[in-house]
Amino acid sequence: MEHFVHLSNRARIIVAADPDRHSHALRQLRRYLPGRTLEVVEPASLLALAENADLLVWLADSSASLPANLISVAEVTDLAEDAFLLRTGMRHGRPALLAIGGGRPGLIHAVNEVGLRHLVSRDDVLELPQLDVRHSPALPYRLLWTWDHSTNWYLEQVGLQEIGAMNYYAKPEEGFLEDYRRLVDFMSLHRIGGVTIYGFLRDNHGGVEAAQALCRYANERGVRILPGVGINAYGGIYWEGNHRYNLSTWLNQYPELRAVRGQPVAFHIPDFPKLWFPETHYTDTACPSKPENARYHEEAIHWLAETFEIGGINFETGDYGVCTCPDCAARRTADETWSLKDMALLYPRLFEAARQGRPDLWLVSEAYWDNILNLEALAPLAGLPADAIYQFCINRSYWPKLRAGLTREHISRLPRPQNVLRTHMGTQWNHERYELIARRFAEMMQLLHASGMQGATIFSEVSAFNVVNEINYLAFARFGYEAGLTWEKFVTADLGPLLGGAEAAARYLELLVVPADSLALPRAAAEAREIAAAQSGEAYRRWVWLQNRLYQKLAML
Repeated sequence: MEHFVHLSNRARIIVAADPDRHSHALRQLRRYLPGRTLEVVEPASLLALAENADLLVWLADSSASLPANLISVAEVTDLAEDAFLLRTGMRHGRPALLAIGGGRPGLIHAVNEVGLRHLVSRDDVLELPQLDVRHSPALPYRLLWTWDHSTNWYLEQVGLQEIGAMNYYAKPEEGFLEDYRRLVDFMSLHRIGGVTIYGFLRDNHGGVEAAQALCRYANERGVRILPGVGINAYGGIYWEGNHRYNLSTWLNQYPELRAVRGQPVAFHIPDFPKLWFPETHYTDTACPSKPENARYHEEAIHWLAETFEIGGINFETGDYGVCTCPDCAARRTADETWSLKDMALLYPRLFEAARQGRPDLWLVSEAYWDNILNLEALAPLAGLPADAIYQFCINRSYWPKLRAGLTREHISRLPRPQNVLRTHMGTQWNHERYELIARRFAEMMQLLHASGMQGATIFSEVSAFNVVNEINYLAFARFGYEAGLTWEKFVTADLGPLLGGAEAAARYLELLVVPADSLALPRAAAEAREIAAAQSGEAYRRWVWLQNRLYQKLAML
């Protein structure tokens, strides 16, 4: 690619940007231009300072005033929030770079694209090529899913947990922010739009103040926080603590509003033994037919949207049994683990309450497990709002059936137009928390795009320090953003720089899945040690991690 400008370590770079709104984009730009002088100015001041600049840079959202000779308004009016455009040219007689995002996320992606994929360092000189790049996401909703207690991104603390759905929070109070700030940083860098957090609000990891701090941190980095909320289940809006919007607090005050359970509190996921929950306040449930409960949740959702700078809400009605009181039995006769009819009864008014508090939220409604191909079972969703996002979960055992049956024609017949997939693949629930499933994620994202779905959600509780999980996350992110990406290009262009080149990356993937036997594992570890010796920096660290993983498997035989 032809070089556009060379920037020595004494280069003077004038940047037109909003220092508050674009603070993280500016932070990243400084990271990619070390040692250079960056002067941040208002766009109107740029002309007066341009004469002695080595490079002019515009950082802007699509709504900002832009230099007319570099871009037309028509080129940016349809940019999605996380889409972006990069262009080089001459402005005021000086080399200029224009980085535009459809919104704050898109601008951050644009700056990272320049720094990670286009700037080339040769001695003390940075070379910027000529650019005319436009990228839009293949799938608009690329989401991660977590429980607070088993999200382990800060590894130097006690209380780490590997499994569970309704656990006590055992880490230090500051662990919540320590974990999620690191996760948000990874998401911002790799174009992942939002993260669902169950346990978003707990007294023992900071309550309201910590949750507000996390939202501010994520917003600055272009990442949406989606609190996971239980409607009549899962602790309500405030998962655990002495708070009005904690469900147990509410039901202790009004015990007549409790649900009547028809079966013990339990659920069963294919590929995993039946899971029984102890009878504690964590499993408290409220009756969905009681109007007092509906009004209570409506009030709580409005408070959540007004109090926190959230980017969305993930709604669930619980998956461990439904109320069997006479009022509920009159509405639905099936004894279900969950009820789409309960969702249709309550969600329209709750979605309205959320939008009154914050109109641009992503409202994600869980539609539960292994049922996306069953149109008859999904019929109650037709009573729900069309502008929400409906999330269908699948297990590993369902994946072959989905791959064979998910077509564009089928998606067109789903009751609601905005649909995403959530998967337990790659998690403890399918015995894959530390397994390589990147290729399956790549195929999943390609299938969703081809069939006309709008996105996907995967678990992200394990730190990307674990290289196998890092590779899984990168496959999800890259194939969800770039429609035409091939597996070969992903290995070469995305994994190659991390692992010492394309050939080394391909071999790394092979060594990750060697048979677990006493002959293959030592040979694989020896080969990994030999390859590591030729690496340095983070590539070396990743090969050392692989050796440790192989020896761990050997020790467990």
